[in-house]
Amino acid sequence: MQFLQPMKVGCEVSVYTDIEKVGRSSMVIALEAWRRERHSEAAAKVTQAKFTFVAIDDDGRPRPINA
Repeated sequence: MQFLQPMKVGCEVSVYTDIEKVGRSSMVIALEAWRRERHSEAAAKVTQAKFTFVAIDDDGRPRPINA
């Protein structure tokens, strides 16, 4: 994850996510974070990323998500 702009103390931070893909044992979630300075109406994107999560069983092997 790389920040595109700095976030300052006192800024409002909004984080938005979207489930982009659900497979048999994994899912991809996209994330965007936006900041708005205290006395401003304008928002600026500060970072974005995609995360892949894999469901695992007690032995650390991939397992079906709905199991």
